[in-house]
Order: sequence, then structure tokens, then C-alpha cells
Amino acid sequence: MSLPELHLSKPGVTFPATRVDNAEIIRRVRSQYKGSEDDWPTIESAIDRVFAMCRTQVRYLEPNIDARVADYAVTAAKQCLDVNGATLEDVDLLICGGIARQYFEPATAMEVAAKLGLKRTHAFDVTAACVGHLEAIQTAAAYLGLHDEYRTALVCTSELSGDYLSYDIQEVKDLYVKSAGLTIGNAATCVLLRRMPWPGGGIHLRGIDTHAVPDHWELCQVPIQGTLISSSIELMRLGKLIPPLLRKNLGKVGFDPTKVEHYVFHQPSEAIVRKILEDIGADPERGVYSHHLYGNTASASVGVTYHRMLEERTMKAGDKIVLGSAAAGFSVVIATGEWSLQ
Repeated sequence: MSLPELHLSKPGVTFPATRVDNAEIIRRVRSQYKGSEDDWPTIESAIDRVFAMCRTQVRYLEPNIDARVADYAVTAAKQCLDVNGATLEDVDLLICGGIARQYFEPATAMEVAAKLGLKRTHAFDVTAACVGHLEAIQTAAAYLGLHDEYRTALVCTSELSGDYLSYDIQEVKDLYVKSAGLTIGNAATCVLLRRMPWPGGGIHLRGIDTHAVPDHWELCQVPIQGTLISSSIELMRLGKLIPPLLRKNLGKVGFDPTKVEHYVFHQPSEAIVRKILEDIGADPERGVYSHHLYGNTASASVGVTYHRMLEERTMKAGDKIVLGSAAAGFSVVIATGEWSLQ
């Protein structure tokens, strides 16, 4: 099935009020450290190197571990509807693409729909680690292609880390699986997808594709009743798979990597994004960067970075845009499009 005529709206985003800098993260690690005082400077220095490499500066974290994932999604959804001049009456499909959740069932999307006031709608979750929001957008595209009666899909994600982050680092080798958690930030974001252009501007989708290498599923996990573990070095090595996939997907829609104006990628690290763009021959300054402002916001990071693009850049009709994310699994989702106006 080919991609139908579809337009992605401007995003709505929201963050917790609590701003956490690197010094506070190091303080949290220090408070749980039980080792020798002589060894602490080595651990602190190693954490500082992680932050420097990723360009991590601040992130926003919800201090209440009982805060509702759905409430953040509702806030982002209301902002998204408002900024795009849309109403709930237009929404026939609601998909939540986040990792975080309060329960195994029902779908978080059901709570979001109820709290928005949607009495009758098709609502469900798509769970795919950090590519979850883009996978949910792709799923919405498929449903809109199958159901002529569906007018607009509301696609959200909400990432609250709760008690899934560990600051229990007793030696440098612990950072091999825990350093990624020190860069995590919380956020929620939402976009709308429909067949008509958006009056204030949006992305006319040209293509969206998923690629998976499931042999590496064990490299990054959040176990049930556990904390995030991520083999960051091995995952970074898998980054070599991304440039060929990008070239392939850009080629499918006739995009020259050097002519794409805006690259909006998942933000585990600014250095990783710059390296990918260099490897495909694109100017790294065409990338939009948000990690230094918000940290790694998991599946919300593409929406957060899309929002950042609109804050700092003047968009022109026809500008080529690439949305992309990689995730635990290992999987990659790449969407291509052009900025359009109604």
C-alpha cells in the first residue's frame, strides 16, 4: 500500500516544571555512593565525560513518581489542537506511542481519550521504545489509508521516567549500562495527521519506513519492576547501520541528502546526530539539536526537536524535512516530507 496524501501538523509539547542540571545528577549519584572517597573523583570525572560527549546540560524531570503519564499527554494534545486550529470533533483515531505507563492494561490511549473528553473514538497504544512515536504516526497513516471515514488521527507520546532511573553507581564500569539514564529527560508531545494541509503549516509526508535488527534486542531494556540498563557503547556501534538506511529512504523519494534543509532526529546525543549527518554527506548544521536543552526524552524527542525547529527556524514552503529515530530492539524509523501551507 502506497502512502496516501497525508499532512503532519505542528506539535504540541509539554515538560515538567523541575529543571535538573548536571550538577544535580552528580549529587544524586554521590548520595548513593558507598565506595572509597579516593575513588569518587574518578567516577565523577567519568560522568562529566559522558555529559561532555553527549552535550548534556539540563533536563526536566517529574519529581512525583505517581504523576500520570496520560495527564502529560493530555496537556500536549490540547496544545497541539490549539496551535493547529483543530477540535476534538475532528479526531477519529487516537494512538499513544510512549514507553512509560502506569499499568499493563488498558491502553494509555484510552485514559488520554477519556480525559480529553472523547466519548467515542478508536484508541490504542503502539509500544516500540524510542521509535514509538514515529511508529505510531506510521500506524495512523496506515489506518487513514484503510478507513475513508477517519478524518484526523491524534498521535501522542508521554515519557515520565518515574523510578526507572538508577543513580546507584559504585564504580566506573557501572556507567557502561547506566550512563544513558543520567541523560534522560521527561516530556510529552503530540501531532495530528490528516489528508488536508494545515493552515499554519505542516509536513506533507512523502514516505515513512521501519527497519529492524532484532538480534540486538538485549542491549537496552527496562525490566518489569527494574531500572533502565543500556549498553551504550554497543548501541553506538550500531549507529553505522543508520547512514545506509537514510540514503536508501531519501533515494526512494528523490531527496538528495545535501539538499535536505532540516533533519529532525531522536536526541540521545548531539555527537551521534552530527556523525550520522556527516556520514551521509549532509551539513551537520542542517540538523536540529535539542539534547542540550532537554536531554534524551526517549520517544518524545522527535516531537520535542520538531518543536525546537519551529522555534529557531523560518520554514519555507517546499523545505525538505527528515524525521528519524533509532531505538532499542534495534530499530530505525525514517519519515520524509516537505513543509506545506494550506
